[in-house]
Amino acid sequence: MCIRDRYSLPLAEGDRVRLFERTNAKFTGTDTVGNIGRNGTVLEITSIRDDGLMLRNPAGKEGLVAWTTLKDATSGQARLAYGDALTTNTAQGSTVTEHIHAMPSGSRMVSAFGAYTSGSRHREQSFIVTSEGAERAEIGGRRPLGDRRAVSHTDVLDNLKRNLARQPEKESSIHLVERASNLRRGTVQSVQKSHQKMQARAVAQEATTSLPARFTNRRLTRALESRLPGLSVRLQRYGETVAQIARSGTALAERIATMARRQVKGQTVEQYWELSLIHI
Repeated sequence: MCIRDRYSLPLAEGDRVRLFERTNAKFTGTDTVGNIGRNGTVLEITSIRDDGLMLRNPAGKEGLVAWTTLKDATSGQARLAYGDALTTNTAQGSTVTEHIHAMPSGSRMVSAFGAYTSGSRHREQSFIVTSEGAERAEIGGRRPLGDRRAVSHTDVLDNLKRNLARQPEKESSIHLVERASNLRRGTVQSVQKSHQKMQARAVAQEATTSLPARFTNRRLTRALESRLPGLSVRLQRYGETVAQIARSGTALAERIATMARRQVKGQTVEQYWELSLIHI
């Protein structure tokens, strides 16, 4: 069901009104009937008569549009509106010297497609007017509860840019099937990765999971740290020293094994041991 707004529309000579459908008029001078405008056409009222309105279109043609022609067949209301402000869809295709893109309710409902249509109607300059209160309300609605940061002027501009840059796409059934397929594939891969780790630990004859052990070690570490502050730092330092000694011992063992196998330059294992100690 289509719901139409009803409102009073005081008119005077010189007012600009817009049409909502293809409209015929009886042109002056030629006494012929023809089309004077279509949906979205803005006309100027030159005079108001009992039988209709004298209107002039952008091409300069003037004619009489009867009240009966302007009435809606269902409601009986005259289908007219002021032509000083047009919606984005209505203004599409028109070109003016200056253009004002007004958003009284904020930019929340405007996307990049509508912004481009509204922002490319001018020859020389264009102005963007929005409601700062609506922008601030949208920013506050997107923030988490308890966030008491003040909304700055920069935040308002960023929100405006964010809305005007959005490019929403209408999803089709193909996109729905593709998203479902990707979701299923990702789930299968995640399950496979988790089972692979469990199977590897089982082959190595280890516990199915190391999570309980990690939690236990973490609790013990926190308990010791609370009773002995700085213990973890000292243990880490000592652990690095022990690891360095172990690495040196491993390197030394590898040298001795190599000497024992090759007897480099006639040196005995004992001689190589002494040389290795000197290097260390």
